[in-house]
Amino acid sequence: MMHENGQTMTHRKRVQTALAFERPDALPCHESPWEQTLAAWRTQGMPTDVPLEDHFDFDLAFMYLDTSPRFEQRIIEREGGTITYADRYGYTIRKADGVNATLDFLDHRTKDQAAWGETRAGMVLDADAPARIDDASYFGHFDPYPTWTEAGEKYRRLYATGRYMLFTFYGSWEATWRHRGLQNLLVDVAMDSDWVQEMADVYQDLVIAVLRRCLDLGMKPDGVFVPDDLGCSTGPLLAPALWCQVFQPAVSRLGGFLREHGIDFWLHCDGAVDLLTDHFVESGVQVLNPLEVKAGMDAVALRKRYGKRLAFFGGIDATKMFGPQAALLRELERKAPLARDGGYIMHSDHSCPPEVSYERYCWMLRTAREIFHAG
Repeated sequence: MMHENGQTMTHRKRVQTALAFERPDALPCHESPWEQTLAAWRTQGMPTDVPLEDHFDFDLAFMYLDTSPRFEQRIIEREGGTITYADRYGYTIRKADGVNATLDFLDHRTKDQAAWGETRAGMVLDADAPARIDDASYFGHFDPYPTWTEAGEKYRRLYATGRYMLFTFYGSWEATWRHRGLQNLLVDVAMDSDWVQEMADVYQDLVIAVLRRCLDLGMKPDGVFVPDDLGCSTGPLLAPALWCQVFQPAVSRLGGFLREHGIDFWLHCDGAVDLLTDHFVESGVQVLNPLEVKAGMDAVALRKRYGKRLAFFGGIDATKMFGPQAALLRELERKAPLARDGGYIMHSDHSCPPEVSYERYCWMLRTAREIFHAG
């Protein structure tokens, strides 16, 4: 499909068309290979001198907000193939060095309400400090942050590619447990919900302040992409009523700010979160990711349930991406056609694992695009 002027859509227009639930000119798509997947692909024939998004003609570009309390980011130990470090978000972890792997959380800074005072003091926007945005992920960000002027230059270079621009930052649940601890926060929600709501509100104040600063400096995203993992394999981590009481006010406030400024709201939420999805929509969420298949999140069923009220980004079963090719073909034939009516951007249901060869991924992407155009 072409524009009325006969020209192919830009990446940005393609995604915007999909989010308007109209048919784009091609299948909107993106992918997030693990670090070790990308390293393997480069030994299997993928060009090493071409960015991933250019090589596969992906439609999205990302910048990342630093919405942390800005604790000192420092490496504690590096040996035996592992790295242990303290993160600016207020946690200490040990993980395999240089690869995507399980994170072993060792410590969290907000041990009690007295410690919360120190954490809270860092959750303010200082316009004279380094920028709270970069084109490198906030996760494991050891390099110094740029100045706001330098960040603006990075934004303009990325925006000029014509890709749909997403600013990424933790959701209020994710950011809070990073400095408080997951188990502690689960208890807090039940035993001291007022304090948890305070922590969520303070965090959301910082998010909105950083976004407002970006807008004032001419850095406007097309959308925001908010990781906020609230689900496990069988259901939400929180009872829906508790999420609505404690976290929904902050999320709705963000949704209202984004709506006011014409910025789309994308939410990444692992696991089985169908009991929360209606509440996400009420809060302003427009796009849900990743639709984890093994947790029962099915893009086709969700489309029937939500129609044009919610778009989807993901949902391709990663286990089928390296399994029998016939099973992967059936997966693509079932889900790629969703994009013909808009409201769907193709991606795996989490990240692309190293079991997926470069040749297989190229076949998958080519086949999905052919299926889209065949209908």
